[in-house]
Amino acid sequence: MTSRFTKIIAAGALLVAAAAQADTPPAISAGVAAKLLVRGDLKGLQVVDLRAQRRNDVLVVQAEVYNDTKDDLRLYYRFRWTDEGGMQVGDSQVWKPLVFLGKQSQMLNGVAYGPQASDFKIEMSAEPR
Repeated sequence: MTSRFTKIIAAGALLVAAAAQADTPPAISAGVAAKLLVRGDLKGLQVVDLRAQRRNDVLVVQAEVYNDTKDDLRLYYRFRWTDEGGMQVGDSQVWKPLVFLGKQSQMLNGVAYGPQASDFKIEMSAEPR
């Protein structure tokens, strides 16, 4: 009976460890960090995935942002598009607000103004909700 109890406790501990690991997003990579312009502290928000590709000769970006706290947070973001020479393309975008509940993940989507945009940065700022 004691052996069975020990196995049940061990299995429970493994389940708890796996659940804790599932809530933990991967660490931010240097490549992702290079595409971010962070203003202040993101207060627990982090970009966990970033993809960019050309569709119909226009640069399209998708970034997954994760709130690793239990607090509700508000993110303000905008995309900055640049050409091959590093010059800004198009007008400056307005700041877009996005509310994140605790432990929530959401996607940010951006589409460049035209085919001359070849690179981007995502400008971000956060505050408690």
